[in-house]
Amino acid sequence: MISWYHLAAWCSLGARVQVVAVCDPSAERAQRRADEFGIPRVFDKTDSMLEGMEIDALDIASPRETHAALVEAAAARRIDVLCQKPLTPTLAEAQALVARVAGKHRLMVHENWRFRPWYRELRRWIAEGALGEVLLGQLFSIDSGLLPNADGLRPALERQPFMANEARLMISEALIHHLDVMRYLCGPLRVLAARTAHTLGWVKGETLAAVLLRTESGAPVNVTGTMAAPGYPASAPDRLEIVGSAASAVLADDELRLLGPRPRALRYDPAAGYQASFDATIAHFVDCLESGAPFETDAVDNIETLKLVEQAYLAAASG
Repeated sequence: MISWYHLAAWCSLGARVQVVAVCDPSAERAQRRADEFGIPRVFDKTDSMLEGMEIDALDIASPRETHAALVEAAAARRIDVLCQKPLTPTLAEAQALVARVAGKHRLMVHENWRFRPWYRELRRWIAEGALGEVLLGQLFSIDSGLLPNADGLRPALERQPFMANEARLMISEALIHHLDVMRYLCGPLRVLAARTAHTLGWVKGETLAAVLLRTESGAPVNVTGTMAAPGYPASAPDRLEIVGSAASAVLADDELRLLGPRPRALRYDPAAGYQASFDATIAHFVDCLESGAPFETDAVDNIETLKLVEQAYLAAASG
């Protein structure tokens, strides 16, 4: 499902890049994507693609359990990689992978949530000092995507069926984005406590989670979410509140507002912003390949987000 947004983003770069091949274990699915985006070659085995073509970079948008082998295959051929989150299913696997491929190629993790235009704008406000010192942060992701809709369908599973069988779901699949956003906005974080709940029998993993963190200065940060909230839309926008010493910021109902002595407000189109985050992520990858600049979400940086994910599960398990 997510590959469509990746390929639309690559195409948005025009003549700067050429997508030369697409690979999927299902040749039929690969051909469908190739036809949609005018891609000349199709493969059903990654090794055949990597050995049969000269390519500069590989964009990995496959299931998480396949990431490590694909990253290593590219590293062995000195091919730079953009890999969808999570880099691997667990922190330990990611740390081991990063150590194995170090120095062999360039590796960026596709953590696109922080590239959403409203979060980029808020980061600019924070950087310019508009909020002052961050005193409190809260980010909520609450929807009903795992619940049956009027047609009896569960929209989140229609979109991404694999989620039904993920042992680690709400934190590892969904709130990983929000933990990364709060790192991006508030700086380094540490998990203080967490709670999870399995509220749906037809889903293997946790469907509700709340994570309490702290910034380096001691400010509390709360990241909470569920995909099983009755009465909520199947796909609802994030709600964010950051209280600063000089002003506060609120993201709600597709509007980002600065509250305080010099108020500001910006409205966003959520659908356009969704694709824009993929466009910006992939443009950043290409910019850095061309310039040699470091990736904002390189593997070392992304390890810090994976540490928060692991800490959250440990805290939830320990009670």
